[in-house]
This record gives sequence, C-alpha cells and structure tokens, in this order.
Amino acid sequence: MSAPSTISRLMASPAFKFIVLGVLTLVLMIPLLLVYLVVDERERYSHQATQEVGRKWGRQQNFVGPYLVVPLERETQRIDRQGNKSTFKESRLAIFLPDQLDIKADVKATQLKRGIYKIPVYKSTLNYKGSFKPSLFENFKRDNYQVRLKDAVLTMQISDVRAIKKTTDVTLGELKRQFEAGVGLPTQTTPGIHIKIDQSAIKSGFDFAFELPVNGTNHLQFEPSGAETHVSMTSDWPHPSFIGNFLPEKRDISATGFSAKWHVPQLARGQGQVRLSSKISNLMPKNLFGVRLYQPVGFYDLVGRALKYAVAFIATAFLLVFIMEVYVGRPVHWIQYVFVGFALLIFYLVLLGLAEHVGFEIAYTLASIATSLLIGLYAASALKEPKKGLFLGTILLAIYGLLYLLLRVEDYALLIGSISGFFMLAGLMYMTRNVDWSGYTSQPPPK
Repeated sequence: MSAPSTISRLMASPAFKFIVLGVLTLVLMIPLLLVYLVVDERERYSHQATQEVGRKWGRQQNFVGPYLVVPLERETQRIDRQGNKSTFKESRLAIFLPDQLDIKADVKATQLKRGIYKIPVYKSTLNYKGSFKPSLFENFKRDNYQVRLKDAVLTMQISDVRAIKKTTDVTLGELKRQFEAGVGLPTQTTPGIHIKIDQSAIKSGFDFAFELPVNGTNHLQFEPSGAETHVSMTSDWPHPSFIGNFLPEKRDISATGFSAKWHVPQLARGQGQVRLSSKISNLMPKNLFGVRLYQPVGFYDLVGRALKYAVAFIATAFLLVFIMEVYVGRPVHWIQYVFVGFALLIFYLVLLGLAEHVGFEIAYTLASIATSLLIGLYAASALKEPKKGLFLGTILLAIYGLLYLLLRVEDYALLIGSISGFFMLAGLMYMTRNVDWSGYTSQPPPK
C-alpha cells in the first residue's frame, strides 16, 4: 500500500476524526472564555447597582460598641540617634466595654429596583440596653498617665452614619441626652455617634438605653462588645443567611420571616473589658456577627458553576454525534461540529439573559429545551435520520437535567457527577466496541 493511500485511509478513519473532535473541543475553550467574561461583567453590573442603591439608601451596616472612652496623657522622654533627649506628650485612649449589652433589632426588609436588578434593603430599629461597672484608673495613674475624665465619651462606631434616620436620645439612669455626630474625640475621624459622660457616672457606674433607627443594604452585623452580649432579631425577610463568627443559639425561619437570638460571653469573645489604644479605629473588630438578606435567585453563581461543566458538555455532545455518524455511515463535516459547539455555548448566554428577567428555573428550562431542539433538528438534517436527531435531542435534554441537579445539590455534586460520568463512559465504550478505529473497513459497525 502506497504512502498517499495510507495517509488518506488514516485521515478517513474514525480514530483521526476522534482526535479532530478533541482538538475542536479545546479550540472552543476560547469562545467559552468570552462567555465567562460576559457572566463576570453582568455580575459586576449587579454589584455596581447594589453599591449605587447603598450610597443613597444606606450601605451594609456594622455596629461596633458602645464604648466608654477616656483620653489619657503623659509626658515621655525620647532619645534620638545622637543621644539628645526630648520630651513630648503621649496621648492614648482607655476604652472600657460594657458589663452587660442587650440588643433588639426589628428589621423591615424590601427590595429596590436599579435597572433590571432587585437589591434587598431594610429599615431597622435597634434598641440598645446595657451597663458599665465603676471604672478604675489606678493602673493608668501608676504608669504616670493623666486621666482626662472631663473629656470622656460614650461612643459607638457605625459603618454608614448617613443612614441614621432620627436624632436619638440616650437614657443614662434618670437623665436623657442626645447623641452627637462623630466619635467625640478631636483627633479621631472614625464615623460614629457619641455623648459626653459625667465624671460621677464614670466612677460609680451607669446604665444606658437608646433606640437607633437606621437604614441599610443587604446585611447588618454587630460586635459582641459586652462581657455578656445578647442579641435578638426579628424580620419579615424569609431567606436569612447567618454570617460572622457566631451563629444564633435559636432561630425560627418561615415563609413570612425569621427570628434569631445570639448569646456571646466574654470568654468566647477572647478580649478583656479594658483596652488601651492610640486610635479608636484600631478597635474595628474581627468578631462581627449578624445576618445577610440572602436572595435565593443567585443565578450568576449558578451560571458560573454551570460553565465549569461546559467542556465536558461539549465533549459529550460531540461524542454522541460522532457515534451516530459512525453507525449511520454518513460523514459529518468538522464545521458542522463547530456549529453544534457554538449552539452549546450560546445556551449559557441565553440562560443568563433570560435569568435576569424571568428567574433561573424558567430560564434554564427554556434555554435547555431550545438548545436540545436546535441541535437535534440540525443533527437529523445532517445525518438524514430524523429518529437519530430526536434521540440526540432527548439525550441532550436529559444531560441538561443532570446538570441542573448538579447545580442544585452542591454537597452531592461530586458524587452524582462521578457516578454519572462512569455510566456515560461505560455506555460510550459499549456503543463503540465494534468500531473499526483504523478505518480498514468502510461498513458501519453492527448494531
């Protein structure tokens, strides 16, 4: 047999076609990357819409404190490299945490539209109650600090103070005072609110109570400031996602809303009741906890996860067409395989575009049916076998159903995917058991 005839036979063999399909699958990863970029861009638009609503309504809220802050000063000597001594005033902050802190949050949630996006927002009324023990300053005085009790403040840090909707009165024992803007310390620019505290109250200890109406977007979190911190929250949002370092001890979730209760003791918080710091912003905590208003239609994540299976999906569809081509004995051009691959890629764009308007479930149903029907009809025309086209469309629709199952049961995705892959490979091996890969015979394999 001459070399040209051998080469022609190899190029016409099923093995060579199989390799070509593998190369096509890899080449289609380039437009697949473009689909990834489209999904990422749309998700960024969604985040931008959330940020724009947050700037006007109120951003994600973190509530830190309240603290009792007492400024300290002392003269300190400093020696430079030349050995010269100089005296300067060192300023520090003595920060006392409440002995008891109880927070009740009533969260009324709704959704605001920004273009095609719906952003969860809330109006919350926070009721704070707590107490401070008598503050002791002997340790600071032994370190030569001058305690400036006249400048002491009760302060609270809030991530977005612009969303406070009412000037708030604070009850201190039998007295009432109004919160003022800022944290009450001239050198500190951390956003928050504060009131001045009398020296007598600091020395004897005091109770406090106040109500804080505030707006926010997406989530709200609290710091466990007290030696004993109790937080109870009620809301009409039916899809809470509890976030942060502490989960609620009790929770009740229904279709009409949820309620939750947290209890964080000082030992779990891992910090003492008195701190010494140069800046109040250094106290931004790592122990925040709270709730996020979860949206169950997180279709960007679902589409992104579906794209991870795209290469396997394209390869499976190519193999199905290839097997039918071998059995029917009618060749399918590689360009026609490219069209099938593009149809499978367009599925994700159709899915994304529809999901932004009608929801993921409806979008997935419509996109999978349309794609399966398109490829099935195209294969029927290419192979001149309507039944084979119908069979291919049905198999693709079943695989789309499997993909949907993998997206919805994330915890079992690996198990279901691996078992399904095993049986699909077994089916492929069985169907191609009689294929003459070398191309010596031109007859289709026996069925």
